[in-house]
Amino acid sequence: MLVVVPVVLMLGSVYVHTAAAGLRGEAAVLLEEKTGAEAEAERLEVRVTELSEPGRVRSLAKKDLGMRDPTGGELKTYNGSEGEDVASEGEEEKGSGG
Repeated sequence: MLVVVPVVLMLGSVYVHTAAAGLRGEAAVLLEEKTGAEAEAERLEVRVTELSEPGRVRSLAKKDLGMRDPTGGELKTYNGSEGEDVASEGEEEKGSGG
């Protein structure tokens, strides 16, 4: 009995230290992955900012989609006496005609 208890305690201690070392190694790997993911997220944020720049979007719309800026004659403004929008003016016309 005097020999078995110290041997079991020693083996338990070795097991605990081995498990702790494995967990420290896993924590180091996870920390490295986290750092890499944060760097990638920052890089992607910069890329999103670059890609969504208004000038770039405008030039791509013109080149790839055939869009163009409207000319002065094509622009219309709507002025209502009480600030009505187009939908409410259309509803009023339907109601008065029926």
